[in-house]
Amino acid sequence: MSNSLEQLLVRKRKLGALGALDFLIDLEAKKCVNEERPAVSYEPFFSSKIDVPEDLERFKKRPAVLPPDIKLPPVKGAANDYRFLLSRLDRSESPGVSVVILNYNRSLPLEKTLTGLLNQNYDLGKLEVIVADDGSREDTMNIVRKFDDVLNVKYVWHPDVGFTAAKARNNGVALAKNELVVLLDVDMYPAPDLISEYAKYHRIIDQVVVIGPRKYKDFNNTEVSALRLDRGLADKLPEVSTNNAVADQRAGEISVDWRLDTFKKTNNLVDEKLPFRMFAAGNVAFSKSKFDVVGGFDERFTAWGFEDGELAFRLFNEGLYMVSDMEAWAYHQEPPGGENETDRSAGKSISGDLYGNVCPYYRKLTSQKDFYESPRVSIYIPAYNAESTILDAVESALDQTYTDVEVCICDDGSTDRTLAVLERYYSSNPRVRWVSQKNGGIGAASNTALSLTKGIYIGQLDSDDILAKDAVEKCVPYFEKDMNVGLVYTSYENEHPDGSITPGYNYPVFTREKLTTAMIAHHFRMFRRRDWARVGGFNERLKNAVDFDFYLRLSERCHAKHLNIRSYRRRLHGANTSLVDNAAQNKNASIAVNQSLMRQGLSPVCSLEDPLSPKLIFG
Repeated sequence: MSNSLEQLLVRKRKLGALGALDFLIDLEAKKCVNEERPAVSYEPFFSSKIDVPEDLERFKKRPAVLPPDIKLPPVKGAANDYRFLLSRLDRSESPGVSVVILNYNRSLPLEKTLTGLLNQNYDLGKLEVIVADDGSREDTMNIVRKFDDVLNVKYVWHPDVGFTAAKARNNGVALAKNELVVLLDVDMYPAPDLISEYAKYHRIIDQVVVIGPRKYKDFNNTEVSALRLDRGLADKLPEVSTNNAVADQRAGEISVDWRLDTFKKTNNLVDEKLPFRMFAAGNVAFSKSKFDVVGGFDERFTAWGFEDGELAFRLFNEGLYMVSDMEAWAYHQEPPGGENETDRSAGKSISGDLYGNVCPYYRKLTSQKDFYESPRVSIYIPAYNAESTILDAVESALDQTYTDVEVCICDDGSTDRTLAVLERYYSSNPRVRWVSQKNGGIGAASNTALSLTKGIYIGQLDSDDILAKDAVEKCVPYFEKDMNVGLVYTSYENEHPDGSITPGYNYPVFTREKLTTAMIAHHFRMFRRRDWARVGGFNERLKNAVDFDFYLRLSERCHAKHLNIRSYRRRLHGANTSLVDNAAQNKNASIAVNQSLMRQGLSPVCSLEDPLSPKLIFG
């Protein structure tokens, strides 16, 4: 990356600036992209249609080699269908819970919210409370000290430099000692069962984000002493109308949580297309380790709005399910007149531009750019000793007709000039990023490259192959139409050393049964980053059949779509990974199939007909 572009990005991270600075970054990024372009050795090409029979029904039939008693169960966990996890909810234990409360000059609401935690139907010895203060000038410590003898309360403060709620919450979560973290705003009084409701998810908290609803209540004439004496008093307080237009949805004379209709219509988010948009940091629970993996709140959000949704987007893209729990109520302590000191509408107008730049689902909130910080599509390339082919691979990815694309590369301990080539041609290109690691094999290199990606759709490209110019454009619409679709793949052609082109293998329809008997999910392949994370990535213990193993696991978690076009060119040279050590490749394929059957509750029955043949036999 050029020094000038890096300086602009650093300045933006520090200041949280938008607008004119974004324009300068766009200009510098465009300049970087237009700098020295490498000479490539291939002729760009477009996808070509594959002629297939009009009647495809015979291809959809169950493969004859698959015994009739092997019946694959339905896909579990597609999109946001978390219901398969609910059997693991557990109320028999009381795990440690860390509650992080965001505060800014709200001493009285803080005292009431702490009282609400004191009134929980939960073992208070397992409860840790962290007050994360965004620079209050009030004597907040005086409130915290009132609970010294009854709650384990910690307090963290940083100077008031404006709206830095993201930084304050990050400070609070950093102090948390428990894996299960609950976020509450200072004015969100927890119902008595709130902690116990969240705690029941402790066995699956690394796979879900739990979202609680809210009610708007009038606490203004209710004393702290009365709340201490009556655990259920808050529930009896009248619901009121709020004057905050951003959060307001009317139900007669009162305001209600605008998300309630969505919770109801989508079966508690099971059927919601973008469930992360329901995440509001005033009342949620999640895994501390997953929070750390995605990097916590983005501290560049320095105006009200979108910083919680942006965190939720990254958690969702990391594979977590969004669950709404309609028993985890918190009561919003409405201020007199129902007006909050924060201008939420003005804040959203400022934060929206940044949100649209870093969340591909919300591009509508930002201006059109040549390069977005978080692209919609990431092409990853595992590379080993690829100095003669890596330029063609990268350029074919950058030259897509679908332009919202980045390229992420893992140099897997190359001993040639692969890294030197990347540094020469792409060190100033913000759309290309790479890391180098000790040689670990195709699975490890793939996972490392994927860990760099920011996109929601991931394309797979080998370092010695190339893409058709419209490969991405052909695949993306199928993801956009159906959130249950997690894999879209085309077919390929072979380029031989003499330059001749021949068609690759193509099975014209996708069925899970057929995939169980043969690797039919050939290049070009795209999948959701969300689903890569859910199935545990690529198996780094396998040397061969790594892709087959991965796509079997993916097929158990999401739906797939096959396109009868050739959008990928394999450039054969005799040392292609899939052609080397054929016996090991076949053996690991049979292992992958048996492991897939076991994951689905079926008996492993697969073996090789011959070590040198990929044909599998069952029974």
